[in-house]
Amino acid sequence: MEKKQSKDGGRRPARRGRKAFLILGIVALVLLAAVIGYAVWERPPEIIPPTPVPTSAPALTPAPTEKPDDPAQPAATPTPEPDPFAQMEVEPLITDREPGAYTVLIVGRDFASNSTDTILVARMDTRKHSIDCVSIPRDTLINIPWSASPKRINAVYPGWINSGKDGAEGLKSHIRNLLGFDVDCYSVVNIQAMEQAVDCIGGVWFDVPQDMHYWDVAQDLSIYINKGYQLLNGADAVKVCRFRDGYAGGDIERIGVQQDFLKALASQMLTLGNIPNLGTLVNILAENVETDLTAANIAWFARQFLLCKMEDIHFYTMPYSGCWINDTSYVSVSLDAWLELVNASLNPYTEPVTAANVNILVSNYSGSNMWSTVGVIAGGPDSFYCQSCSQKNGWKAVHHLPGVHLDFDTGEEGGSGETGG
Repeated sequence: MEKKQSKDGGRRPARRGRKAFLILGIVALVLLAAVIGYAVWERPPEIIPPTPVPTSAPALTPAPTEKPDDPAQPAATPTPEPDPFAQMEVEPLITDREPGAYTVLIVGRDFASNSTDTILVARMDTRKHSIDCVSIPRDTLINIPWSASPKRINAVYPGWINSGKDGAEGLKSHIRNLLGFDVDCYSVVNIQAMEQAVDCIGGVWFDVPQDMHYWDVAQDLSIYINKGYQLLNGADAVKVCRFRDGYAGGDIERIGVQQDFLKALASQMLTLGNIPNLGTLVNILAENVETDLTAANIAWFARQFLLCKMEDIHFYTMPYSGCWINDTSYVSVSLDAWLELVNASLNPYTEPVTAANVNILVSNYSGSNMWSTVGVIAGGPDSFYCQSCSQKNGWKAVHHLPGVHLDFDTGEEGGSGETGG
């Protein structure tokens, strides 16, 4: 029996095939246009050339005191109070940039005190598709004149804010003192941004190293996370990164846990399944982070990040030694090892950073031997906050030479301690 032929002569399947190809072609063109539009929209951050001379410093050390009863000596001229926000001059690092190298300061801000307890400096190489991140401990000793609080890096941001100044600019200036160059951009991340970012990618699988049980009424902080490998949502991820109460190594051990978490976060974000969330992630960061980056800059960095492999992302911690000055703990920079790390992992310039480019205060354990790379201890050697004396003084700030405490019964100094520099 003869089969009937369709009216189109049996060519309907071919037309359907052409229609399907046409639809696929339109979809491909739309996707291509979206990719091109995204690539045209995103922008790398603008690189600002280094300034020839930093802000000049005021007189930071007391002038010699003349004897008032000596007629041969003129009357002493009072030394003006040092400006706690001024910077001392260092030799500027002005040279060619490494092609494709960008530096960024990433700060985690404590919502209660504004203290910057998490400080990272990262260098992204967009040619080699590699990232190096260096953690700076929150108790790092810095060469700053003020004496109302410890001379620690985490006190800079709230100190500037409380004085009506730009906290980020203040912190950047002291990061510059440590690095020898200005970072290209910065981001101050609050808790909401981190929570939302982790939830955006579906949580992070992480091996919590120990039981984390902590309760702080003042901070309205309750942490109850058990040890073990588990999926952390945004809120729990923040708590894991904030926890430090039970670590034998204190804040330094917490830095290690934070770095391990960031590795887990980076690994998950690099998986193919999280690329569709890129736009949402960019919006979260743009809306919830204090930064000098635009949304287009963030999108550009995000795409550069997705080109990296986990084996090309490295974390380090600033080399240091511990200090205990006037009952206050500090972390003193190990200068030679630090400069080596800066030049190997962070420096975006072709010229190496040297001690002449930085303003770093170095101390032994007790503060009896202290010196700075600029030859001056900002505020003078007697400007160190003392916790025990301040407590005896009703928590009004008391400062003096390291190891020389005040006797509040007699009003005289006691103890001993000498500071060089």
